[in-house]
Amino acid sequence: MNGTVCFRAALALALFGALFVPAGHALERPGMEFRVFQFPRDRMPVIDGDTSDWEIVGDDYTFGTELLDGTRAGHGAAIDTTDIDVTVRVGWIRGLNRLYFLYEAYDDYWDFAWYGEERGYRNDIFEIVVDGDMSGGPLIHNPQIGDRIANHFRFSGVHAQNYHIFTPPIHNQWCMVWGSNPWIGRFPWSHYAYDYSFSPGERGRLVLEFWITPFDYAPHDGPGRAVVSELTEKKLIGLSWAILDFDHGKKDGPNNINLAHNTKMVNDASALCAFRLMPLEPEFIPAIEARWSFEVIDPSRRLVYFKDESVGEIDSWTWHFGDGEVSREQNPLHRYEQASIRYNVLLEVSGQAGTSAHSKHWEVSVP
Repeated sequence: MNGTVCFRAALALALFGALFVPAGHALERPGMEFRVFQFPRDRMPVIDGDTSDWEIVGDDYTFGTELLDGTRAGHGAAIDTTDIDVTVRVGWIRGLNRLYFLYEAYDDYWDFAWYGEERGYRNDIFEIVVDGDMSGGPLIHNPQIGDRIANHFRFSGVHAQNYHIFTPPIHNQWCMVWGSNPWIGRFPWSHYAYDYSFSPGERGRLVLEFWITPFDYAPHDGPGRAVVSELTEKKLIGLSWAILDFDHGKKDGPNNINLAHNTKMVNDASALCAFRLMPLEPEFIPAIEARWSFEVIDPSRRLVYFKDESVGEIDSWTWHFGDGEVSREQNPLHRYEQASIRYNVLLEVSGQAGTSAHSKHWEVSVP
């Protein structure tokens, strides 16, 4: 193996890594892996409370009450679906670091009211916790940080996030972020819409449609130093949810039913479940489509690595680098002789399904 081939192999491994992330922490239900539906970019859901956008999401991505475990009837007992019955669907879109949710719930008594300064809110809750990089461990209280104030500002909700979502909201407050970073619950880091027609104490159906942005690092002082979790195809993330059903004190405390079968999921990311970001379903994959990315790996030599990411059965690749040079390799390494900030690069691919081309104008630049 010559030096160029060795270099390219090492480069590909370093730049693009393995497709699968080891399930190190977020496996509260060992052996069970949930799936996150990938929406095609031209079918992304509109956040308006209308569920029709989600009709393309199949049963494999729909998680109902039967998957939850409750505290009111005891662990392992069947949940009374005449009392509370829910379904949750989760989606993502390639290129957007957002998780989309559709929460549909029937409750025989919707509890949402403001009881004044002393008692505050009593509100049915849909609570989700997400750990985008599966770092695991406590996310609200760190026993190694003794001071309560220091713990809050340095640690609470920083590496994994808890959203206490009101169902339905009171006084236009859709969620409480259980952490030091309430800004993550506001646009442009999240967005939401409800649809319901019941009054407090009535039965009925609620639809909540929303998206959130998971963070590897979400500090208390805002997004300036934040690190958004990178969502990529086939990646594993930690995720779980719980439903707190109050029923106006009719029963002893709220019913806490949750996907992880462990109430510690609300404050410990090691008690979450494993969710995999799935590829597009076959019916949404084009027969052939040119796609590619690039990385300037050595600015001093103006050396650029081009990676083919095309879809379909590809037989041939033709790269036009914008400097008069052409390559027919799948993943070429190209050195530009002249510095420029305006190279137009084109990839043409062909196969049994036909041909496709994709260009990037002025995106490839070398010093």
